Amino acid sequence: MNVKAKESRALKAETRRLFVEAIDSLHRNGTGDVIFGGMVEDDKVSVEAVAGGGQDRLTSLIVSTGRGLGGRALTEGTPQLTKDYGIDPYITHHYDEEILGEGIQVLIAVPTLRGGEVTGMMYCGHRKNYNAAAPQTGDLVKRVRQLSVDLGRLRQPRPPEEPVETERLYSDLESSSREALRRTYAELRSIRSGVDENEMRQRLTDVENRLADILSGHNSDLFPNPTPTVSLSPRETDILSHVALGWSNARIAEALGLRESTVKSYLNTVMVKLSAGTRHEAVSIARSAGALP
Repeated sequence: MNVKAKESRALKAETRRLFVEAIDSLHRNGTGDVIFGGMVEDDKVSVEAVAGGGQDRLTSLIVSTGRGLGGRALTEGTPQLTKDYGIDPYITHHYDEEILGEGIQVLIAVPTLRGGEVTGMMYCGHRKNYNAAAPQTGDLVKRVRQLSVDLGRLRQPRPPEEPVETERLYSDLESSSREALRRTYAELRSIRSGVDENEMRQRLTDVENRLADILSGHNSDLFPNPTPTVSLSPRETDILSHVALGWSNARIAEALGLRESTVKSYLNTVMVKLSAGTRHEAVSIARSAGALP
């Protein structure tokens, strides 16, 4: 066997290992009842590994462009969701025997990307209805993003200081853009606190929620934010979102139309709730717990 053939075999083996690792991790974490996926070859998704499957129906499944949910995700290069696979009129049903044979009702297909190109596909299937399944999907996009980065490194070795395209793609909101969105989020909460008209307050709340989804790396329809593990009141969230910008108590009080002593009181309550020793730690804990974007 020549060197090129050996390298190709080694690359395929390592690719499969990465998919198996990601799939097993998601399944162990309860992200879905059936997790499966694989690489794109010749415009087709070849399933590399399955976790949670009942009778090997999904093993070696090959999904063509435009066919089924994965085929649509392959064509469009974006995550796709069907809330009731068996009756969804917007997908083809070429793979009903495999998918419905596993009892899957809700199915999500998330592509791995490199430089905007789809390199693989991860599927998450649920045997329960959408309302019961939705809260379990929190780790899916995050894990697939990491898999994209890992696959990019594998397929194109480069010096450590040169990030792959997927790292650039998925880290755009980690710098100044992310901070700008956080400032906008805090400003919207400040504006909403002074609005009395219910319809306008609700519209502002909807915008805030969309910003929070973006900052958390979620899509509000496909991947709802997981339930926060701590509970902050609206006013506590208002104040902590401004603390996250580095504002002083006096500046926060002016923005929200409160007394400085009131801001301090709310912040003390928040720090007790979060078991935080400093303002910075309170922000960090709240973000980790999903209570602050």
